[in-house]
Amino acid sequence: MKIKALGAVGTVTGSCFRLELDDGRQILLDCGLFQGGRQTELRNADTRVYNPGGLAAMVITHAHMDHSGLVPRLVKEGFSGPVFATEATCDLLKALWLDAANIQQQEAVWKSRKNRRQGKREVEPLYDEDDARLAMTKLTPLSMEDKHEILPGLTLVYRPAGHILGAASAHFTVSENGRSLTVAFSGDIGRTGQLLLPDPAIPPAADVIFMETTYGNRLHKEMGPSVDEFLAVVNQAYRENGKVLIPAFAVERTQEIMLLLARAWREGTIPKDIPIILDSPLALAATRIYARHTGLFDEETRNFLEQGASPASMPNLRITRDAQESQRLNDIKGSAVIIAGSGMANAGRILHHLKHNLWRPNCHVIFVGFQAQGTTGRRLVEGAKAVKIFREAVNVEARIHTIGGFSGHADQNELIAWLSRQARPGLTVNLVHGEPSSTRAFYELAKTRFPEVFFNIPTWLRYAELAAERPALAGEALDEAGAWPEGEGQTRSIRPSLMARLERLKDQAAGLGEMPPEQLALLEDYLAQAESLMLANAG
Repeated sequence: MKIKALGAVGTVTGSCFRLELDDGRQILLDCGLFQGGRQTELRNADTRVYNPGGLAAMVITHAHMDHSGLVPRLVKEGFSGPVFATEATCDLLKALWLDAANIQQQEAVWKSRKNRRQGKREVEPLYDEDDARLAMTKLTPLSMEDKHEILPGLTLVYRPAGHILGAASAHFTVSENGRSLTVAFSGDIGRTGQLLLPDPAIPPAADVIFMETTYGNRLHKEMGPSVDEFLAVVNQAYRENGKVLIPAFAVERTQEIMLLLARAWREGTIPKDIPIILDSPLALAATRIYARHTGLFDEETRNFLEQGASPASMPNLRITRDAQESQRLNDIKGSAVIIAGSGMANAGRILHHLKHNLWRPNCHVIFVGFQAQGTTGRRLVEGAKAVKIFREAVNVEARIHTIGGFSGHADQNELIAWLSRQARPGLTVNLVHGEPSSTRAFYELAKTRFPEVFFNIPTWLRYAELAAERPALAGEALDEAGAWPEGEGQTRSIRPSLMARLERLKDQAAGLGEMPPEQLALLEDYLAQAESLMLANAG
């Protein structure tokens, strides 16, 4: 078997790995959208690298769009096999794919109207609602923990990943030519002590692991202090008569924040009369799906809900039903907590609220999740003084709060703890799903902590390591013919010069504050891609 990295290498989006069996059969592990800057998102339109018509199946670890959002596109391009996922993931995907299709169609209409005025051709959406509904017919739910033979000679076991509802690590065992190989994909590894879900399950032994490194270079604040900080911001905004805007992912993060606010309201640690507004149809749909799967919650959450203390019981909760009602929220005088998508502030209703409030000094914006490069959320957390929203520059006078304790991803210590349960001589670990600095930092730490393990950093569109049969440099990859790249010695000799030039360019770019935001975003994308290639192949 060979495994090709089609996404989530050098970036946290576009998660996709193609498993190629010796007899020619191919399956995809995840099939996610690339998200972030325009150059990154251009990858979504070219599906040739996925070979849609030649795939036997897909396996999805969880419902987040960076792991699942490209499936309807591949169905549109000829994929006709089953899409395996846990039952809860299947339920979430039905809502998420339709929502994504609607967004794609709206964007295509807007871009086509703009193009017609400029004499350019019209734009087609990546996929439409019909494609999404067809993709839904391919969903094949699998139980957690059980062994499933998804293809002859290929078995799959899902283990709870503790990331979002239904999220799982995927463990494959392939039997070929009288040999057996176990390959594990961590998916997104959740934190310990979260607000809704149990901790990630202890994974079984594997020969090869593909492991996420989203926060491989940092530690999160503990949940208790994070909750205190969150509530302090809400109370401060109330005293200042200002708004609290929370760009929240529709799945998991919104449900966690709603649960937190319900507990705080019941305990009297936030004002009883502060309006709490859920302004996201998708989050509402996801919340209803969560309500059907409460058996997956941790014991503390189940006990709280059994006391009749669900977020829906708060009399100050308001749920918007349509776009007009969402727009009327801008007329609210005084304080309010508004939860809206998208979580990275790169689309959705949160943009309207940011446009109308970012320039107000008594506005507070709380980010409770990862912000990818090229997104409005990333620029805000990095201290941008102005951002462009709906083609209009908006000054940032609001206070920006980043509370990492709510992250659904394990931090560096938690990743090390997860890996320590599997580390053994001969294990190969491919580090993926992280920006270059994060993946590289975790690589340096992990190879020191686990000297008996072989670590590798795959590169985009190259084959990953499946065995540590020879000493190799991190990031080396097989080419299309299965051979090691030529001229490696020459490449190594010029690396120091290239790295120095990249650092100088980054320093110069940091001072280009007068560039238009879209040009800065484009430059940031180019720098990120260059850094990804450099660090992935650094010796």
